[in-house]
Amino acid sequence: MSYDLIIRNGLVYDGTGAPARIADIGVRDGKIAKMEPVISEDAREEFDASGKSVTPGFVDVHTHYDGQATWDQHLTPLVWSAIAVSALRRVVRRIAKLWCN
Repeated sequence: MSYDLIIRNGLVYDGTGAPARIADIGVRDGKIAKMEPVISEDAREEFDASGKSVTPGFVDVHTHYDGQATWDQHLTPLVWSAIAVSALRRVVRRIAKLWCN
C-alpha cells in the first residue's frame, strides 16, 4: 500500500488562491504526500469525497456569525465583508485614543 488514506474526487481548495479543482489526495504518516487529478496507487483506507469540498490544512470557520452557514456554502471569511472592516476601524480608533492620551 502506498498511502494510509486517499481522499478521492473532492473539490480541492489548496489555499494558493487557484480555482478549486477535482483531485485525489494521498495521505501518508498524517501528512499530504500527493495531490493529483487521479492517484492510481492504493491505500489502507479510501474516502469518496465526490460532491464535497476538501481543504488540506486548517480552515477556521469561527466567525461569530452562525447564520452565515445557512446561506454561504463556502463560509467566506468575515474579513472580506464591510462588517469586519467596520469593526476593525472601531478597534483601531480605540487603540489610537489610548496611545494618544
